[in-house]
Amino acid sequence: MKKFPFYLLSLIAILSLSLISCGNGAESNEEDKDSAKVEETLPNETTVDIDLTAGKKVYVDNCMVCHQENGEGVVGTFPPLANSDYLLADKMRAVKQAIYGSKTPITVNGVEYPGNVMTVINLTDEQVRDVVNYILNSWGNNDGTVTIEDVKAAREK
Repeated sequence: MKKFPFYLLSLIAILSLSLISCGNGAESNEEDKDSAKVEETLPNETTVDIDLTAGKKVYVDNCMVCHQENGEGVVGTFPPLANSDYLLADKMRAVKQAIYGSKTPITVNGVEYPGNVMTVINLTDEQVRDVVNYILNSWGNNDGTVTIEDVKAAREK
């Protein structure tokens, strides 16, 4: 009789707890009002408003199960997005991973992650832009924005 691998049991338990902890999907309008828009001053001194509401929806629907509602992930299994040195070091890498997923082992904030498969979700360019902007500007992250042009450039490479 074959033994069921421990890491699969752990993954099933984590996913089950994540799904249970999602609640009824109700969102706070107060929180949305406070975090819905971010202004960023670009080098040419123009101001860009981004609406984080669409990115939050993409995140909740596709990313939250692994990276958790608070963006802190699961230590050693799913890397954090909140205050992540790896994420904030390269925005274009974040765009590419949102498009193509990842199987590469990485180190985030000094913790090694074995390269669990971040699956390809088949997001539109707008969804990729929105979710990356949401992640770059949530949970204490304040790392600017990416544009549709950035996403298209990442797809071309």
